[in-house]
Amino acid sequence: MLKTVHVIPKDGQWAVKREGGKALGVFSTQREAIESAREVARAGNSGQLVVYGRTGQIREYATYGMPPIQDPPGKKSARIEKAVGKITRDRLVADPLPARD
Repeated sequence: MLKTVHVIPKDGQWAVKREGGKALGVFSTQREAIESAREVARAGNSGQLVVYGRTGQIREYATYGMPPIQDPPGKKSARIEKAVGKITRDRLVADPLPARD
């Protein structure tokens, strides 16, 4: 069963919390919280760990026993899409569809 474990800031400390559940523990340092959360995420067949910074933004994440989380497409995919489109257009111009009678 997939488990997502979060490390979040809480009242000057760091809480380890399972998705949709109560806090599993509160630690004085983020490092201790990450170590604990990593053990929880690895304990099952599959899981993921999400670590938040003090501002609430995701700082890092890891997956265990399942495919990794993919980053959203960026500029690279736009360049690839443009290149594939150009090749397709060039091939259509060079080898047009046969005329129908």
